[in-house]
Amino acid sequence: MDSEATPTATLQAENLGSRQRPPGVWRQSWYRFRRNRAGMLGLTLVSLVVLIAIFCPLLAPFDPSDQSAMLRGAARRAPDSIHLLGTDRNGYDVLSRMLYGARTALAVGLGAMAIASLIGVTIGGIAGYAGGMTDELLMRFAEFFMVIPVFIVILAVVRLFGIVVVGTWLENIPNLNLITIIVLLGCFEWPPIARMARAEFLRLKHAEFVEAAVCIGSRKRDILLRHILPNALPSLIVLVALGIGGAILAETMVSFLGFGDPKAVSWGQSLFFNYEALKVAPWAVLTPGTAIFLTVLGFNLLADGLTDAFNPRLRQ
Repeated sequence: MDSEATPTATLQAENLGSRQRPPGVWRQSWYRFRRNRAGMLGLTLVSLVVLIAIFCPLLAPFDPSDQSAMLRGAARRAPDSIHLLGTDRNGYDVLSRMLYGARTALAVGLGAMAIASLIGVTIGGIAGYAGGMTDELLMRFAEFFMVIPVFIVILAVVRLFGIVVVGTWLENIPNLNLITIIVLLGCFEWPPIARMARAEFLRLKHAEFVEAAVCIGSRKRDILLRHILPNALPSLIVLVALGIGGAILAETMVSFLGFGDPKAVSWGQSLFFNYEALKVAPWAVLTPGTAIFLTVLGFNLLADGLTDAFNPRLRQ
């Protein structure tokens, strides 16, 4: 009788233990994030922008390059049943340009921060794990990039590059100016990520699980990529989320000054082409301006919620 009950009791004990097993770091962080109203609002706004970017061909009533309204004398037309948000001075449908602009905004933010993350994590991780003179040299290199007037450099390089490529095969690359802006933003926005990666690698390289991996003979590459980097990701994700909004705002400023890509459908370009008609056709400026505000606000609130989720002690 006891021999038959023993397996059942053991199974019940195992099930009870699995139910009482403490949740992992990511599950705990998600639980704290859900309780953060600002973070959830940011996630909602970001999700909305992503959905618009994906389904804009289905949502937009007109092609973003359609200027038929100008031929009908309907440029700067106020919102009506045909053009729900009106038209701008070039005859473009404001709603369609706003929807397609979400793609450009996300391409700029995600592309720039992907480049910045790759450079920053590589340099910061090597500096933090190696230490010594390597750490000093790499951090001085990062500080050099932090004092460079990034905005002025981007304007100068974009204008110079636009002149140099004339008559070459590079001129045939679609949205070349936009790609240049993305690369430049990524190449200059990595120092904060490198500093955070260095701090996390310095903290984690003396952790018990890392020392255990060293004792069993794990290679440095495995220690860095499989043990230290995954545990450093939470803090880095916060900076990346914050940097996406900053990159979108930077591209908007570059485009507003007339240095953007004229072939790209971006909110900054809409502001550049229509800011002079603010009194005549305010809808052509307020629509992309509102889209920029909500998108950047969404990423900033998301970053704030991630900070509370991954670093709850900062609020204590």
